Amino acid sequence: VTAFAALADGSLRVAQGARLWRLQPVARGFRREALPDAPWPVRQWLQGGDGSLWAVGEQASLYWPDETSPARAVPAGAPLWLGPEGQPWRLLEGGLQRWSDRAEAFVRVPGAPPGDWRELHADPDGQVWLAAPARLVGLLWREGALQPRHAFDAGHGVPAVEALQMARDPAGALWLATPRGLWRLDPAAGALRRFGIGDGLAVQELGEGGLLVSPSGHGAALSARGLQRFDTRRLDRRALAPPPVAIESLRLRRDGREHALPPDATLLRLGPGDQDLRVSARLLSFVEPAAHRYRFRLDGYDADWIELGAPGERVFPRLDPGRFELHVEGALPDGAWSPTHRVTVLVDPPWWRTRSALALGGLAGLALLTLAAQAHRLRLRRREAWRVAQARQQLAEQNSEAKTRFLATLGHEIRTPMTGVLGMAELLQGSALDPEQRARVDAIQGAGRHLLRLVNDTLDLARIEAGKLELEDAPFALRPLLDELASLLRPLAEAKGLALTLRCDTDVPACLRGDATRVRQILLNLASNAIKFCEKGGVALHVGLRAPQGVAILVRDTGPGLATGQQARLFQRFEQGSAGRASGRYGGSGLGLAISQELAAAMGGSITVQSQPGQGATFRVALPLPSVGLPLPAPCAPPSRPAVPGARRLLLVEDDPLVAQVVQGLLERQGHTVVHAPHGLAALSALAAGPFDAALLDLDLPGLDGLELARLLRQQGRTLPLLAITARADAAAEREALAAGMAGFLRKPVTGEMLATRLGEIGLD
Repeated sequence: VTAFAALADGSLRVAQGARLWRLQPVARGFRREALPDAPWPVRQWLQGGDGSLWAVGEQASLYWPDETSPARAVPAGAPLWLGPEGQPWRLLEGGLQRWSDRAEAFVRVPGAPPGDWRELHADPDGQVWLAAPARLVGLLWREGALQPRHAFDAGHGVPAVEALQMARDPAGALWLATPRGLWRLDPAAGALRRFGIGDGLAVQELGEGGLLVSPSGHGAALSARGLQRFDTRRLDRRALAPPPVAIESLRLRRDGREHALPPDATLLRLGPGDQDLRVSARLLSFVEPAAHRYRFRLDGYDADWIELGAPGERVFPRLDPGRFELHVEGALPDGAWSPTHRVTVLVDPPWWRTRSALALGGLAGLALLTLAAQAHRLRLRRREAWRVAQARQQLAEQNSEAKTRFLATLGHEIRTPMTGVLGMAELLQGSALDPEQRARVDAIQGAGRHLLRLVNDTLDLARIEAGKLELEDAPFALRPLLDELASLLRPLAEAKGLALTLRCDTDVPACLRGDATRVRQILLNLASNAIKFCEKGGVALHVGLRAPQGVAILVRDTGPGLATGQQARLFQRFEQGSAGRASGRYGGSGLGLAISQELAAAMGGSITVQSQPGQGATFRVALPLPSVGLPLPAPCAPPSRPAVPGARRLLLVEDDPLVAQVVQGLLERQGHTVVHAPHGLAALSALAAGPFDAALLDLDLPGLDGLELARLLRQQGRTLPLLAITARADAAAEREALAAGMAGFLRKPVTGEMLATRLGEIGLD
């Protein structure tokens, strides 16, 4: 359906491209009647106040004066609007035109202002509103002409958006639906107010669909996520008293160092060398803090108010000696200014400006003044250069922090849908599938795991660049780590017909101190690359001592080898040994070796390569990991696999329906009974209704998040095991979960084996 309209007689008009239909109401439905096809696709139906009907296309329209008259073509394309007298209006070449029954054509509207108008709203009382980006004009239709009444632009707060819809409420206020939220204009007061997410709006991307306000004051705006309903009567409240403004901090630079002053002081006394007085104000309101407005006026320094936006901070580089009065006010985005907060500032003169110093310094003033001016100028240049360097460093740090936050957020947003992809694939693998279906499910799971590896590699690089990579410093057993690595790689090698050998010298210490997880990651990247690029022969791992301490691990393969130019760019990001051919033939992103090199450098080690074309390659990993003298009973012993828990009654607290469906399916396949709660309050209700053996909590829940829920359960005295499941990628997430009372931690996406292992580890055996 490309156009739809409900007419005054109760019938419907529907267009499917150029095909037109009339739907007449009958008992329990409609009777469809075909109309003659239009010569062009119809984009809009419009019924005039006199009963005429218009089928509007892109360039022309079909016009029926009444139900019995034949249709005729009119050169008027979409969109058409109904004017104050019920006649169609249109915009053509920057001017407004209206349909004239007498002339049977569109004629110019007298008094219409020029402009690229995007929307028109007219009421039977003659009020006409025209809207364009950052422009809103109100007019009155009287005696066949438009008379100007109101004009608003960006200075009044009119949003500069392309898509918008307009409607009037019974009180006479004009409502605008835009991609930046819902706006209410009081024409009489000239007040324009925006309603956004902070005011309870579920979604603020409006303006593409329709906007309606009923005679009772109820409104509805169409968005991509459905209808946004609002009550114009409740939103038409008078503005409350503005919240007060407070001084959050007062700082200045004295003798090259930054000093903090009491923020509640009403009298500040500054020395002659003090500079960069930094005043930070805060409006005591949580309503859209990012849109708060502030204004400052320093009597004796400013000629008028200086208005600033959030965060409400102003810097006075240098003040002359004397007495100043600082005035600070704040306001909500559409509210009045708060009561003035006043601070008196006294700036002492330097010693050479006192009366006694001026009397004594008059004798040698000319000579000293020249020298002092030169020295002062040089000092200012150096200080300004230092300020610029500091600003550049701060900007670089902010850019790095912003990139890290962006990548962490991206990783979180990818892990959540990947839980659904990989989990659904695993559930499908456990069902009855024919060979072709199973191959497709395996392909989906393989592609999802590859995407997850790319996300993890990118997050590792971001942590390394930001200097936030945390390395664990704990004893670990080397031989079990190597055996585990060999067990992971041997199936990959055997699948390609390759031999995988592992040799560890007898003088290598049994236990080392360092980050076992990162050591395993380095060796797994190198060995996986060796297997991937090796077509025949085998891959060998040799572990030996490295002087004066640490270990040296060699990874040899019988692959195609590397030329000198390939070795030079091997450890660069997004580079592979065979340039463009490697990615297409072998896959991969070119991040594994770069991350391995960065990890080895963070441990104080290095990775080098020796290779020639056709003779394979040898990677040497040198890690200065100190040995542990005493044997460690737990880390050095081969880890035992936790027992798989039996059938238990479990509570799953997860707000994402798809993730909840996946985790519930994986747990129920293992024989558990799972009760799903979409948020923290539902979880508390479920726990009060019956006992559970354990609970699986998502950390990012609406309202009461997983950490707060865990603390609340522990405060209530509940001792059931809690397992955290989250898509967060930051290193602090696990520490925060354990500190909140969690017994285990699991990152998305999850598998059935991972769930069974973690449930066994937290005591459900």
